[in-house]
Amino acid sequence: MEKLGSIIGLPILETETGMQVGEVGELLLDVEGAILCALIINGGNWFASEKIIAFRDLFSLGRDAVMVCNHHVIHELEDFHMTNHTYHLKDLCDKEIMTDTGLRLGVLKDIIFDRITGEIKWYQVSDSMITDVLYGRMLMPLPQVQIVGQGKVIVPETMAKLLHGETEMTEFE
Repeated sequence: MEKLGSIIGLPILETETGMQVGEVGELLLDVEGAILCALIINGGNWFASEKIIAFRDLFSLGRDAVMVCNHHVIHELEDFHMTNHTYHLKDLCDKEIMTDTGLRLGVLKDIIFDRITGEIKWYQVSDSMITDVLYGRMLMPLPQVQIVGQGKVIVPETMAKLLHGETEMTEFE
């Protein structure tokens, strides 16, 4: 298991040539399907559209680099099929998590996923900076039902009982 935020900034290398084709600038997630969909390559500007690599097209996702067979797996962002449940990682992080009964659970800080399958497993939740320092952040399993709003993520009330310390994560892997 790994935090999605740790992928941002990794170089993207071709296994055929050893050349760097870019670096990871952002991630696209399907929260309903609980999957990492694609990596957005840094470097899009006013004159060139953003480029992406679908997760299924990765050769491997290593600790220090993302590996692709060749540059043919790079596509235009406009050509990528997105649903209403597809979000950029930056658009999810720092949203407040509330239950459907009005209980504040904390702020979504990162997302834990399986680097082999791309499956999203956990939300890393911060209650406050002081709590983070004293006790660490909390983990919450990805809710089966959730509403992603402007500045909030609404989850079922039952998710409040499923919050646990980050150090306990190894028990659930």
